[in-house]
Order: sequence, then C-alpha cells, then structure tokens
Amino acid sequence: MKQTLIKSSFLLVFVALTVSGCKTLSLPTGRGYTQLCQEYVGHDAGRLIDEWGYPGRTFDAADQKKVFVYVETRDEYTLNPLAHSALIEYPPRVDPRSGRSGETEGNVTGQSVSSMDYCITYFEVDKGNKILRAFWKGDCKSLERKDQQPD
Repeated sequence: MKQTLIKSSFLLVFVALTVSGCKTLSLPTGRGYTQLCQEYVGHDAGRLIDEWGYPGRTFDAADQKKVFVYVETRDEYTLNPLAHSALIEYPPRVDPRSGRSGETEGNVTGQSVSSMDYCITYFEVDKGNKILRAFWKGDCKSLERKDQQPD
C-alpha cells in the first residue's frame, strides 16, 4: 500500500511537471503595451473610448487633429500628471533609439521609464475620428500577444 501511494505520488508529480512545462510564464512588458496600442491605430476612436473610457484630457493638435491623453497610475498616492498641466507635453519627448526593442512598432512609439510611477499614453485622432498614431512613456506594460511577435 505504501509503495503504491509513493508510486502514485511520483506519477502525479511527473504528470504535473510535464503538463506545466508546455506553458511558459509571461509577464507584462513594454513590447506588449506597444502591441496593445497598435490594435487601436487605424480604427475609429469610439472603439478606444468604449474600451478605455473617456480620456483624462483632450487637446487640439495641428491640422484639425485631436489628442486623447490617458494616464494610469500605480496607486492612489502616485502623482497624476493630468493634474499638473506642466507635465503634459505633445508630442512627448520619446526617443525611439533609447527605447528597448519592440517599443516602437508601426505607428506606435513608446519608451519604458521604470522610475516613473505612471504610464501616459497619447492617441492622435484625425478630424474623421480615426486614430493615426500613439505615443506612450513611463511604466507601461501589457501581456505580449504571441501572434504578433516576429519569429
């Protein structure tokens, strides 16, 4: 009886390790956030508003464009840059050369800054309400979509 229990335990552990070996743990990354933002580029801004809510701030840009600004803070004690208009700049100073691989893709440019306690995202919308491009900066992360990664 004792040997059967031990063998069953080993078999159970072996099966659990084998099955869990098929999946890899993935953590949110800047590349994943770029992929998330890219999903909205080229689409109607109404979809963005439906899924993200109304932007924290909007302002006019050149050529009758609008800019939607979204900020996500880590916690309730983090300074929200929308409360301090001096911290809002458009276009943001995002240098694609200093970003990590995958943070600039298509019409989305991002720059991870882990020391920032917030993620600020700008969506540029044309007069036809179509999202043209996005910029993000800060501690912005999302899960990567495997179907969009280069092989």
